Amino acid sequence: MSTLPKVASGITAFAVFATTVSFVISMAGSSMKSTVQVLFLPIADDFDVSRGTLAIGTTLFAVVTALASSAVGHLADRIGAVPVLAMGAGITGVVLVVCAVATDIRVFVPTYGILGAIGCTMLSFVPLGVLADQLFQGRNAGVLYAVLTNGAAVGFMVLVPLWTFLGAVTSWRQILLGVGVVFLVVMLPLSLLLVRYSNRNSAPPAPAEHGFWAGIRIAFADKRVRGLILPFTACGTTMAFIDVHLFPHMHDHGVAPVTSSVAFVLLGGLEIVGSLVAGRLCDKGLIRATLIGGYALRAVAMMIAPFFAVEFTVLVFGALFGASYLVTVVATTMWIAKILPRGRKGTAIGVLWALHMVAVAVGSQLGAVLADAAHGYLPVILISVALTLGAIVLVAMQPDPNKVPA
Repeated sequence: MSTLPKVASGITAFAVFATTVSFVISMAGSSMKSTVQVLFLPIADDFDVSRGTLAIGTTLFAVVTALASSAVGHLADRIGAVPVLAMGAGITGVVLVVCAVATDIRVFVPTYGILGAIGCTMLSFVPLGVLADQLFQGRNAGVLYAVLTNGAAVGFMVLVPLWTFLGAVTSWRQILLGVGVVFLVVMLPLSLLLVRYSNRNSAPPAPAEHGFWAGIRIAFADKRVRGLILPFTACGTTMAFIDVHLFPHMHDHGVAPVTSSVAFVLLGGLEIVGSLVAGRLCDKGLIRATLIGGYALRAVAMMIAPFFAVEFTVLVFGALFGASYLVTVVATTMWIAKILPRGRKGTAIGVLWALHMVAVAVGSQLGAVLADAAHGYLPVILISVALTLGAIVLVAMQPDPNKVPA
C-alpha cells in the first residue's frame, strides 16, 4: 500500500520533467526555421543569389520534412518519442554550425534543406504528439499537447525579435553559429538526460501495430484520415507564407522592424492562448467546431495580408494568424488520436504532416517564383485565402469524430 503513492509520485515527477524539457527543446528547435526566416534576405545577399534561388533551400527543407515525417512518427511509435527528440537536438546543432561556416550556396542549401529538415522534424509536432499520448495515456491530451507544442509559440515571441535585433548588430553567420553551439552544449546534454530519466521511470513503448510501409498504406486507406489531410494542406500553404515569405512581404511594404517584431510577439502570444483554448475545447468533445474556427481565423488573417502598407494591419494580421496558428494543429492531431488505436497514431500523424509539408514546399517555391514574376506576394496570398476557405467547407463535411466508431 505504501509503495503506491511513491510510484504515482515518480510517474508524476517524470511527466513534469519530460514536459518541461520537451517544451524547452521544442522552443529551441523552432530556431532552425526562424533564423533563416528572419535572415532570409541577408543570407541571399551574402551568397549573391536571388530569393528564388535561396528558396530552393526552404523548399527542399519542406520536401525532406514531408518525406521524413512519417518515418519519424513511426520511429516514435517504435522506440518512444524521447530518444527521437534527443537525436533531433544533436542533428540540429551540427547543421546550424555547418550552415554558419558554409561559403558556397551549394553547401548551405543541401545541409539546411536535407539534414536540417530531418533534425527539425525530430523536434516537431509529430514526436510531440506521440509523447503527449505516451505520457498521459490520452487523458486531457488536448491541453497537454498544446502545452508541449507551445515551445514554438514562445520561440516566435522571444527568438524572432532576438534574431531581428541581432541581425542589425552582427552577421547571420554569427547568429547561426551561436545557436548551433547552444544546441550542442546545452540542448543535446539536456535531451540525453531526459532519455536516461525516461529509461528509469517509464515502461518501454508498445511496439507499433504495423511495419512502416504497411502503416502508411493503412493510414491512407482510412477515409477519416484522408478527410483530414486535404484541409490540412491549406494549413501548410499558409505556413509557407509565414515561414518564408512574410518578412520579405513586410520588407516590400516598408514595415518598420519594430512593427514586425511586435506583430510576431502578438502572433506568439495569441498562439499560446489559441492552442490552450483549442486543447480544452477538444478535450470537451468540440473537435470539429474547433478546427472549423481555426481555419476561419486563418482565412481572415490572410485576407488582411495585402494591406500591410497600413502598419496597423500588420499587428492585426499577427494577432489573427497567431490565434489560429496551433488551433488547426491541435484539433487535427486530437481528431486522429480520437479515431485511431495506439500503435497507429504516430504513423498517421506523420502521414498528415508529410502532406502538410508538401503543401509548404509548393507554397515556398511557388510563392517565391510568383513574387519574382509579379513583384509582390498578392497572387500567393489570394491562393492561400481560397484554399483556407475550402478547408472550412471540407472539415464541415466530415463526420463528428465523437460519433464515428474507432
